[in-house]
Amino acid sequence: MYTIRSAVKRHPLVAFFGLAYAISFAFYVLPSLVPGFPFLFPFGPIIAAIIAAGVGNGIGGLKELLSRCLRWRVGLRWYAAALLVPVAISVAVIGLSILMGTPMPSAAQLRPWYSFFMLLPVAMIDAPLQENSGWHGYALPRFPASRSRLANTLIFGVLLAGWHAPLALADPSLTVPYLLTTVLSQIVTNWVFYNACGSALLAILYHSAANTMGTYYGHTLVGSNLTQYFWLLAAVNAVVAILVVAADQKTWRSREQAAMASVEAVPSMS
Repeated sequence: MYTIRSAVKRHPLVAFFGLAYAISFAFYVLPSLVPGFPFLFPFGPIIAAIIAAGVGNGIGGLKELLSRCLRWRVGLRWYAAALLVPVAISVAVIGLSILMGTPMPSAAQLRPWYSFFMLLPVAMIDAPLQENSGWHGYALPRFPASRSRLANTLIFGVLLAGWHAPLALADPSLTVPYLLTTVLSQIVTNWVFYNACGSALLAILYHSAANTMGTYYGHTLVGSNLTQYFWLLAAVNAVVAILVVAADQKTWRSREQAAMASVEAVPSMS
């Protein structure tokens, strides 16, 4: 056990991503092998984070993980950014999609506007809570401080794209834009995360808002219209990513990941 703990402490990111990939990929395959087995793919990151944090740092590591996932004392503007930026991205994508020929959905196809607030908690439980608790609660703060936050975010995004590969490959027409969006959206998500005192909760909210908008509108799309939507989603995320990097270079050039990853450096929840 001591040897395993030492290995996790020396290579926490290797341990975490290895576990996250292995657990999620196993959960992806099991439903096809065991009839009735639930789809638990999104649980890989949070299970991996609990194992890595507990084995590597014991109770202190688990407290740090919980602290990041419950870190709510951040500026209200970052709550607004976490909720409104993904909504604005989706609205822009929907508008561009309609301008490019996608039929306007009927009132019967769309839910009332206020259903967003009912769909949000459902979307959160569906995946972001399990995923971002691991990605942002454990992994991202442990990326090396020898690289800038932007460089770490790009590497982080590629690793998340690899984890999403089984889902992306399910529909070959969506694979490329799906994976591009995964990488590009991390730039905007992490911009909120870094400015919100490293709060995984804000990353969870951002992902939940984005998925809620996809649920609200995406079910009306099929075939080439759905493919076009995903390409536009990648394009708009690219534009927003460029804007947040250009407008907030101080955040992206910072090299504070090491301090953020320290158990001792994490403020108490009191």
